[in-house]
Amino acid sequence: MTPAPATNDQFGDIKTATLTHLEQHGCGCYPYSDGSLLATLTATAGAATVIELGTALGYSAAWFASTGAHVHTVDRDADHQHLARKALTGHRLANRVTFHTGEGSACLPTVAHLGADIAFFDGYPPTIAIVTALAATLRPGGLLIAGNMTLGGQAGQIRTQLATWQHTDLGETLLAVKPR
Repeated sequence: MTPAPATNDQFGDIKTATLTHLEQHGCGCYPYSDGSLLATLTATAGAATVIELGTALGYSAAWFASTGAHVHTVDRDADHQHLARKALTGHRLANRVTFHTGEGSACLPTVAHLGADIAFFDGYPPTIAIVTALAATLRPGGLLIAGNMTLGGQAGQIRTQLATWQHTDLGETLLAVKPR
């Protein structure tokens, strides 16, 4: 049974749709656990550009875009992006999001020149390759938000790799500022 959206979650309908989709398809699209944290970080950073790896149905993109930032979201599943575009249109945010369809390793280099203020990952167990590719999209002083740090993968090596960055480890999520 899919839980009802929290009353204070302005994008709870997208979160619920994502969880329902996951139940029906088992495809691995999960919404980030705390969208309002993403918006708070984005607003506090004054971010104009966000690069997101893993669109799912647009929950995190909605939170990022709600701050006024422009989101470049990458997902290999065109169906997810279609559903995300529909959800974001319903919230009048689709004009703040650019969709890139394909594997992250192929798409991220095409947006690296943007010099993102925030790069976000929450797709699957983290790998050094993906975090390195995301870090390359950030401007100096930009914020990397790496989710799923408790799922294993190469989380330990990533923590070591980012040890020289200003960072805080929230367990599930690692926040790290790219050195200037």
